[in-house]
Amino acid sequence: MMFFTDWEGPWVLTDFAYEVAIAVFNNHEFFERLSQYDDYLYLVERREGYEVGDTLRLLAPFLVAADVTSEELREIGEKTLIYTPDAEESIEKLMKRGIEPVVISTSYRQFLEISAKPLGIRKVHCTEFTPENYRIPKEEKDELLEAVEIIASLPEIEIPPDENGVKSVRWLNDFFWVKMRRMQAWRVVEEVKAVGGSRKLRALMEYGDEKPIVIGDSISDVEMLKWARGRGLSVSFNGNEFAVMNSDLAVISETTFAEAYIVEAYLREGMDGVMRAIDFEYESDFVSAVRGTRYYWMKTSEVEEVVKESKYMRRKLRGLAGSLS
Repeated sequence: MMFFTDWEGPWVLTDFAYEVAIAVFNNHEFFERLSQYDDYLYLVERREGYEVGDTLRLLAPFLVAADVTSEELREIGEKTLIYTPDAEESIEKLMKRGIEPVVISTSYRQFLEISAKPLGIRKVHCTEFTPENYRIPKEEKDELLEAVEIIASLPEIEIPPDENGVKSVRWLNDFFWVKMRRMQAWRVVEEVKAVGGSRKLRALMEYGDEKPIVIGDSISDVEMLKWARGRGLSVSFNGNEFAVMNSDLAVISETTFAEAYIVEAYLREGMDGVMRAIDFEYESDFVSAVRGTRYYWMKTSEVEEVVKESKYMRRKLRGLAGSLS
C-alpha cells in the first residue's frame, strides 16, 4: 500500500531553498522576492512553460555563481533540518504496517538525501540539480551576485501587484527572460526542471493508482490534490489557501500522527474509515495521539474559516517560511 505526499510542510518544517538562500547569500529578502515572483508568473502572468515551484529553477544560477557544491547543499540541509513533530515515528509506524510513502517534492535532491533516505523512504521524486556540473564566466558570476542584492531591494510583489510590485515584475522579467538568455548561465535555467505543479502530477500518475491518497500543503501541490479529489482522497495538512481549497479534507494539527491516522484509515478501510477517523472513532494506536487535531471535511465546512485556522497553524510551526506559497 502506498500514499503520495509532499515533503516540506507535511513531514519537514524546513523550507530548504529558503535556508539555502540565507546560508549562501545571508539574504532572506532575496528568496522571498523570488518566491513572490514565482506566484506572480503562475497566478497572474501565466507565463508559457513556467511551472509553479520554478523558484528553484530561478535560484539555481545564483547558486552556481556562488560556487556552491552538492556537498555544501547537503551540509546546509543537515544544519537546518527540522522534522514536523513526530514525523520520524509516524513514518516508521506506517512502514512497519506495510504502508509506504511516495515523496513528491519540489526540493533539491540533496535535501531529500539527508532527510528522507535516513527514514527508509525509497520512492522519491524531486528536483535534480548538480551545481558543480556548470561553469560560467567570472563576469557573469559577478553580475548574478550583484543581482542578488538588487532583487532583495525590490518592492514586495502582492497578488495582484500594486504599482510598486509592477516595477519589481518589470525588472525581474527583463533580468530573467532578456538579460539572462544572453548569458551562459541560461543553460542552468533551461536544464533544471523543478518538480512542481504538473510535474508533481505526472509523478503521481506514473503509479497508476486510480484511488490515491495525496497529502500537500501549498500551491505546488494543487494539481495533484485536484486530481486526487473525487477519485481518492486529497488531504491538506496545515496548508495555505491553495491547498485547503483544493482538498477533500483539511487537517490542522501540531503532530504528523494526525495525517498518519488518516492515511492508515483510508488505506485499510477507504472512505468509511476516514469518516470514522475524523470523529476519532477509527481504531488505531494513532488515535490517542491526535486529540486536539481539527479535521474539516471541506464539502461541509466554511472555507474561509478553515483557511484562517490552517494558515495560523502553518505559521506557528514553520515561522516565516510558512508565509510562502
